[in-house]
Amino acid sequence: MADYRDLVKIINKEVLSVKELREITVNELVSEVTETKPDNKHKGLPKYDVRLTNGELYYVYVKKNIFGF
Repeated sequence: MADYRDLVKIINKEVLSVKELREITVNELVSEVTETKPDNKHKGLPKYDVRLTNGELYYVYVKKNIFGF
């Protein structure tokens, strides 16, 4: 259960770093991460759908790194 809480704590930040996106992508509780059409909520940031193995769906945005990685 702690793993789930830790994962949701990261996802609920909504705006993540590239490192955090990588961390959730390899998490065993995440079934799929897909890039979706950006919206106006966080202009200029890529938007991703994060679907958990229990069926929950979250939206996160990724901060662009000035070094490009």
